Amino acid sequence: MPLNTYRQKRNFKISPEPKGGRSAKHKSSLLFVIQKHDASRLHYDFRLELDGTLKSWAVPKGPSLDPARKALAVQVEDHPLEYGNFEGVIPQGQYGGGTVLVWDSGTWEPLHDPVEGYASGKLHFVLHGQKLKGEWALVRMHGRPDEDGKNWLLMKVNDQYASKTRQIVDDAPNSVKSKRSLAQISGDRDDVWSAEAQKTSKLAGAAKTAMPKKLTPQLAVLSAHPPKGDKWIHEIKFDGYRLLAFIKDGHVNLMTRNGLDWTQNFPDIAKAMARLKVDSAIVDGEAVVLDKDGRSDFQALQKVFKGKAEATPVLYAFDLPFCDGIDLRNTPLIQRKQRLEELLAKSRVAPRISFSEHVLGDGDLVIAKACGMALEGIISKRVDAPYVSRREATWLKTKCGNRQEFVVIGYTDPQGARSGFGSLLLGYHDDKGRLVYGGRVGAGFGDQQLRRLHSQLKDIAQDKPPTDLPPPQRERRAAHWVKPNLVAEVRFTGWTRDGVLRHPTFIALRSDKPAAQIVREKPVEPKKLGALSDDRRNGRDESTAPAKPSTHKRDGNEETLIADVKLTHPDKLLYPDVRITKRDLAQYYQAVQQWILPHVINRPMALVRCPDGQTGKCFFQRNWNATLPRAIDKVYVGIGKAKEQHVAVHDLSGIISFVQIGVLELHIWNCRGDDPDQPDQLVFDLDPGPDVPWKRVIEGARLLNGMLNSLRLPTFVKTSGGKGFHVTIPIEPNIDWQSAKSFCHTIADALVRQSGLFVANMRKELRGGKIYIDYNRNERGSTAVAPYSTRARPGAPVSMPISWREIAEIKSADQFTVKTALAHLGRRRADPWRDFEQSRVDIRKIVLGKSAS
Repeated sequence: MPLNTYRQKRNFKISPEPKGGRSAKHKSSLLFVIQKHDASRLHYDFRLELDGTLKSWAVPKGPSLDPARKALAVQVEDHPLEYGNFEGVIPQGQYGGGTVLVWDSGTWEPLHDPVEGYASGKLHFVLHGQKLKGEWALVRMHGRPDEDGKNWLLMKVNDQYASKTRQIVDDAPNSVKSKRSLAQISGDRDDVWSAEAQKTSKLAGAAKTAMPKKLTPQLAVLSAHPPKGDKWIHEIKFDGYRLLAFIKDGHVNLMTRNGLDWTQNFPDIAKAMARLKVDSAIVDGEAVVLDKDGRSDFQALQKVFKGKAEATPVLYAFDLPFCDGIDLRNTPLIQRKQRLEELLAKSRVAPRISFSEHVLGDGDLVIAKACGMALEGIISKRVDAPYVSRREATWLKTKCGNRQEFVVIGYTDPQGARSGFGSLLLGYHDDKGRLVYGGRVGAGFGDQQLRRLHSQLKDIAQDKPPTDLPPPQRERRAAHWVKPNLVAEVRFTGWTRDGVLRHPTFIALRSDKPAAQIVREKPVEPKKLGALSDDRRNGRDESTAPAKPSTHKRDGNEETLIADVKLTHPDKLLYPDVRITKRDLAQYYQAVQQWILPHVINRPMALVRCPDGQTGKCFFQRNWNATLPRAIDKVYVGIGKAKEQHVAVHDLSGIISFVQIGVLELHIWNCRGDDPDQPDQLVFDLDPGPDVPWKRVIEGARLLNGMLNSLRLPTFVKTSGGKGFHVTIPIEPNIDWQSAKSFCHTIADALVRQSGLFVANMRKELRGGKIYIDYNRNERGSTAVAPYSTRARPGAPVSMPISWREIAEIKSADQFTVKTALAHLGRRRADPWRDFEQSRVDIRKIVLGKSAS
């Protein structure tokens, strides 16, 4: 059936588009229509009636009256004849979601057999439209053998209707059917895309996109006290279960921070959330049970959760990262909260769903009041901060007392009349990622709880302690060890010098937090967090996430604004072979900013600049100069009195500025700009010869990983985007460059002795059939391509961090590209380099006192 593809892509219960009846030809003339379509990107849909349907092409820049201009026209699925009259709004989340107007319509007259011409890829015809008239041609492009033949060219034939100067799409932007603009049509269709959704789309940083299927919640950093100033709001810290509510077409899923579906555990909250007046949304909040004084009571919540109490759970909603097809993660927090409050009020979801109120400024007063009411503490948030899926210092938690989660590593026998067990032995992960002993807790248990928990502990028993370092001898004598699966929340008065809890009291087990993520929380001073510096440049803060790209014309040249950086000529092709423009590349970096920024901020950098794109002349640039865009920083890396200045960035605007000047590769030093004399990471570049099979490259990476693991060194691997892999070790910055290079040289030589697969000499004549293990990237001034950076190679490949578990699935070093990277990032459950900073090791003893064998 000619319309099967069209119908399969649409849900006609939601979309107002016509389903289409049986295909039937017009009796007299053939229909022609062009529809202006503001979807993920504005384009024009060119349609010609043929064989009972509308043959359709998407024309990104619209038709031109200039015969010298050949407009790209990408063929799409056939549409029903009724579509020629469609004008309205396709709901966000649906295929082609956005506003449609009838830009031109009329009839067309083929100048040869249209069926034969269509089949052969060449149509020559006359248009009798209200805007377009005269002779035109559509010609199929001859692409590569693996292309699908969907790319055509739409061209105006030189006749009395041609014009080299008139810009028809700008001169006549409105509908020929209703005379309305896109904005007017969008505003008139409240029944399809509500006024509420339109309001959401106009928020700063808002971007149209499909709702993500998964979202890792933002987490707060423990602070010694609340931050000062009116750029922070303060909320009550709830004692409950963190939940993300995913709402779509009236269906709700309540997900924990660990990705578990708990909808069935809170059915009343789910029912209330389904009444929210949105087509789709993600609401972030915390489910709690309130005691008689209005305080959240976690133990009471647990009883409800287990079906042992009649109390009513309430969800306190505090964030709105997504709403009605609009991604709000780059919208300032205060605007997200205002939008959320409005939605909750209009949807009448109380009392099951409540808005989490906040106080602007006065953090010291708020924490004093919270502690005076015996609350757990407060959460302080930057008013202008984006929503990021990690623990970030734009959210700070200040507690009224010491309280956190610990991993249960064992237990002791009960004494006297006590049943079950005596104490739980606890652990946490230290700064190096090791599970270590943290003390014992015996207070806070009821008799039934002791017996029930003892039964759980026996089911996960093991012979040896699960810690990476042995517990104290006094604990090993009478302990029963268990697998580190359970997480206990504990209240305590402080820590001993040995890192053991003082006066702990058990609160509850936590099933919503994974044991692998439990660390010792150390409060820090807010001013030392580096969370978004105040008034960084020119009296205003520019370190928030980027606003929604906007496009305008200036002096005849189109400009696009991304992260406050003006991209001139945004449609300039930087990778012609895959048609990636300057705008595309900037939007890629905007999309991956939360992953790339931690690896590039405040590092001396070297750039590969290709002003004319990947196929043009490229050159290497290290030094900063005054002609560079203002968002690009300088760092001093000279030795002694030398003041050599290299480039660096401190936020996304710096990276987008690189794109503006044609940078296609970002290379970083293995150190920070404020300490250029001491490396904080080591990098091995595995560069295979052209005759080395890919399976052997994977084997080589694993051999290197095994050797480094034998030294108890953490390793992180990524594709280079070129020919091989990069293996990186995060280290404490306490050795010099010579020691770092010597150590890596020792590792490389040991690997060469261990396996004939490697060579450590850079001479190319020695590298046939072998992998060159490049250790020279660990000397002062050397660089390696940054994680997530693009490469100046055909296809626009990127250097992609991966996990050691997935390395066997990698097909090549340039497997991931600008066009495929985001889909890959969306599919994976977690960032494989998420623990990079926490994994830093002190390798002085290894470097100065050991060698690889």
